[in-house]
Amino acid sequence: MLPNFYLYLTSCVLLLALFWQVSMGTPVRTPRSLDTEKCGQCADLSRELVKNVRKLLDNENLFGGLNCSEQRVEVNSKTKTVLACEPNTDRNTRCSGQRNTTFSESECLRNIRADLGHYAASLQAYKQADLSSTVQDTKNLLNNCPSTHGDPSSHVADPKLTSGNSVDQRVHLCKLLKGFHLRVITISRAMGYISAGDHRK
Repeated sequence: MLPNFYLYLTSCVLLLALFWQVSMGTPVRTPRSLDTEKCGQCADLSRELVKNVRKLLDNENLFGGLNCSEQRVEVNSKTKTVLACEPNTDRNTRCSGQRNTTFSESECLRNIRADLGHYAASLQAYKQADLSSTVQDTKNLLNNCPSTHGDPSSHVADPKLTSGNSVDQRVHLCKLLKGFHLRVITISRAMGYISAGDHRK
């Protein structure tokens, strides 16, 4: 239980750091590229997806009889979205009021695409409930994110959602959705940061 607390705490600290960076940024005043425009759309789509996943976690019909809040969080361990999408600001320049942010937009977007593909495939594979709305929202974000070329059909569903009895599958769905909720919050903030264009200054 204690290692999970530290994982959760670390995720929260990283999310807060990213949120702080996003809230401090201002939009670039130069003409925006097509990719930046699409990132703005992705930011809107990702915010809607955050709400959609939260609704699923609060759904009594989906988790009735199961205390989902007591289950641990399981995030996609094959990606590094939190690290790849965190702006790295040099402390010395921050104190002087200048910004020296290193950020790989392509690496961030590559990890986002891998996450979205994984979660879309996993939720689509779950047959105990209709998750089609969340699957469709996830695919919309996946298909609209710029500069993240690759084959989304190559993503593999989490096998725990289709094996074992229905109770085990529901428990795993709860864990997966909790992880997806955290990850899509990170994605939403990263898209906001990219669309603001601070890393291009």
